Amino acid sequence: MRPRSWIFGLALGLLPMSLASFTVPTVEARPIRRPGVHALLIDLAQIEAFNGERDDQRTGQQIHQQIVAIRINLLRVLSNQENVHQAGRAAMEGLYLMAGLNGRSFDRDPDVLFRVSGSIEHMRYRLEQLMQKIGPYQGIPVPREYRPPTGYQPPVYRGPIWDPLEGTGPAAPPVVVMPPSPPVQQPPVVYQPQPPPPPVYQQPHYPPPGYQQPPPPPVYQQQVMPVSPGQFGPLLSQLQRLSFSDEKQNYVRDLVNSGYYFTCAQIVQLMKTSAFGDEQVKIASTLYPRAVDPENFMQLTSSLTFESDRQKLRRLIGK
Repeated sequence: MRPRSWIFGLALGLLPMSLASFTVPTVEARPIRRPGVHALLIDLAQIEAFNGERDDQRTGQQIHQQIVAIRINLLRVLSNQENVHQAGRAAMEGLYLMAGLNGRSFDRDPDVLFRVSGSIEHMRYRLEQLMQKIGPYQGIPVPREYRPPTGYQPPVYRGPIWDPLEGTGPAAPPVVVMPPSPPVQQPPVVYQPQPPPPPVYQQPHYPPPGYQQPPPPPVYQQQVMPVSPGQFGPLLSQLQRLSFSDEKQNYVRDLVNSGYYFTCAQIVQLMKTSAFGDEQVKIASTLYPRAVDPENFMQLTSSLTFESDRQKLRRLIGK
């Protein structure tokens, strides 16, 4: 009996040790290794969301291609497959390219254009701060046509995301929640009987019956004249000297903003300065609102080679 009790006591003594050996140790989650890259991915998602609201689907697809390329490079940085400086320079070039595409878009909603350009500038500034924080950084030249927007308020990110903009400006005042004020007892409203209105005296009818009002004076409309042949020649020569599509589109917009009017025949000559149907459609859609003879719209469609370009031109100007 005594040996059995000794064995039973030994087993009870070893039971807590065996239970402790089977407990699962708790492990704390490690912090994010590259919080700056995570913040850039969130900025990129914001650009993608705003870009999805635009009406110009062609520009939206071109910007989406740049977003996909930047996202792949940033994810390769997180997995240590890409150098952060090399991926950062590629992302900066992609952001400048997206800003240029957004500025040349045909979207009619200015709020969409402003949100896209503001989110691009927000990510560009964050990327620049991150590259300078990591180490020596050779900046990329800013394109001549790049114009950062003013007044854009980026979304507020909360959580374990590093934000280089945090702490750079004045701290926001604390929000003070005032207790609700007790209800004010309003005095009872006593309705007093109103006196009757004074009698209305009828005025004699004017004008007397049978009198005819004189007709209103005619409205003279100012006749719009197209640009003279002497002025049109230098404008056409200047457009022919431009080589790139962006330069041609900017020059055509300058003509519109300068107040010039054209005939459809003159617009056709300006379209022929480009050999590509897509660029000809853009020139025609920009200048057609300034045509003095819109009834000759068929001259513009007849100058295009492909039916797809004709349909696109009709769709852009609402024909």
